[in-house]
Amino acid sequence: MAQSKLWFEYCGRTVTAAFVALMAMSLTACVHAGDQRPVGMTLLFLNVGTDGIGVKRFDPDGVRGPVPGAVGAGGGGKQMSFMPGDSQRGVPQFVEVEWSIWPASLNDEMNQTLYSRADKYSPGWRRDYEAFLARVVRHTRRIDLTPIITPALIEQVRADRANTQLKLTIRFNNDQVSIEARAEKWRK
Repeated sequence: MAQSKLWFEYCGRTVTAAFVALMAMSLTACVHAGDQRPVGMTLLFLNVGTDGIGVKRFDPDGVRGPVPGAVGAGGGGKQMSFMPGDSQRGVPQFVEVEWSIWPASLNDEMNQTLYSRADKYSPGWRRDYEAFLARVVRHTRRIDLTPIITPALIEQVRADRANTQLKLTIRFNNDQVSIEARAEKWRK
């Protein structure tokens, strides 16, 4: 009887110690998990090229992302902002971008030959429209964001999450695309 009582006390102490250790590890994990909180993000799509572009895809980490559509030439741009709670995915590691270049000459030709026709949206018109689309130059790039969005930059944003967002400027120059990142105070 005494031996079984000692054995139960030993098991009880072991279970209690294991439980305390498990709780300590859980609390430590919660503290470090706070570092993975999402941050607010602003995306500014700029076109500094000579022709208009159409952004077809902007996929952070391969997940379908925001698409600004047409962006005018010569410094035209579109901006989208997301609050910290809008995405639970965190900071993306890479982005896939797909865009097409629409020269002004192609737009003029489409206006003269397609949009002035009386049979607009007929099967023949659609066939001619598809022929125009086949002439549009398309580009696709996969950009690694890890050297652009540095841990120091993320810490700067997280230090004042309520007032600071990560700003990504996506700059198109005809067949080239570049991305710059910085911390932007959007509320003073």
